[in-house]
Amino acid sequence: MNKVTLLMGRGVEGCGVTKFTLEQIKWLKSNGYEYAAFAPKEKTWTRRKVHDFSDIDEIEFTDDSNVRRIIEACDSSDTVIINSLPSLSHAQETIDAFSRIVDSTKAPIVLVQHDHSGLSIRRNMCMEQTINKAVAIFSHSRENDFAAVVEELTDTGGLSAFFGDDDSKNAEILNFQPGMDFDTVRDRYWKPIDQQDPLHNKWIGRTTTWKGYRELFQFHDNYLRPNGYLTTMEGIEKSPAFIPFKENKFGEWEGQVTRKNAIDEWELIPGNHMYMFGPYRNHEMLERMSACGFGYQLSALKPRFIERSIEYTHCEVVCTGTIPVFRESYGRQCVHRRTGDPLIEHDDSGTVWLADETKDMQKAFDRIDFLANNPAARDETREKAYEFYKSHQDSEHTFKEMMDQIEERIK
Repeated sequence: MNKVTLLMGRGVEGCGVTKFTLEQIKWLKSNGYEYAAFAPKEKTWTRRKVHDFSDIDEIEFTDDSNVRRIIEACDSSDTVIINSLPSLSHAQETIDAFSRIVDSTKAPIVLVQHDHSGLSIRRNMCMEQTINKAVAIFSHSRENDFAAVVEELTDTGGLSAFFGDDDSKNAEILNFQPGMDFDTVRDRYWKPIDQQDPLHNKWIGRTTTWKGYRELFQFHDNYLRPNGYLTTMEGIEKSPAFIPFKENKFGEWEGQVTRKNAIDEWELIPGNHMYMFGPYRNHEMLERMSACGFGYQLSALKPRFIERSIEYTHCEVVCTGTIPVFRESYGRQCVHRRTGDPLIEHDDSGTVWLADETKDMQKAFDRIDFLANNPAARDETREKAYEFYKSHQDSEHTFKEMMDQIEERIK
């Protein structure tokens, strides 16, 4: 197999699927594959400019000549990997065009399902059609809501009905991890330890509770601020989720939540309220993160959603050379690719594990306070974190594993 076509039916949304596709393209290029990547441009997304997506051909799916071009690219490929499906909010013309592409494609189709919750999954269009045609299906977890939705789509119960095959290996939902090229990010952003501000704690995420902003407010108000530390948040957009965010008043904050991130215009004062800013451009955020002592990714998901996957923002925190501060519950639920043990059980992870908001956060603060005041220990700890998470989710391992599994199924 040496030629792959990638389809993003949802478009360039600027979040995890976009990042995954860009990392996948990078891996395909470096491993000698030919590729083509297509995404519809009819619908635009708030975060679409977070990444440089010039390697993705964003075109109008409602143009018949474009549809024919995509089908030709698919048919000349060894496999077609669908990284996202159109959503309910897409125009019917776009949904119909995507459906036509799936129906007409003669090359083997692979579906990668990135959504976690059943609510998100049910907003996908063309799902049954795509599953029906897929030779392989990948998901973050083999026990998540996607498996349950697939079960519901058949009267006989299970994926085997889609495949019309009694061979159970063809009906398997395969696990995948969203790989990232760790060395490339490190080479670009990693700074000497004396060029970082050990008092600066930076959280990155979105305006949704499972990203852990409540825990950050509690930690800042009760531990960081009283001890003279600085906390900044990036990625808080004025979406509908911002309304309950403001109404709950989890803590006092300053800053500017807009589509244009104005963080560089502010004087950031340690010991002050938390500073909060809007959506970011990925490169600019990583540059700012690399100058901080501690990087926060506080996502919390139920165990059935995780299996082995950490998010791209987990990886970015590690690769910029900050000390990772991750959610304790996530570390218990996510197992390491190599050992099969929960991340939190590894002594060499270089991670500060932050407890949930209802639990004692003193242990996490004590570790941060020690590392902030001991640059040699902080330098050693961030190196441990880098090696630990690279062995867990570097694209060298994850995309090779995925492609090996695909090749086994299209022989």
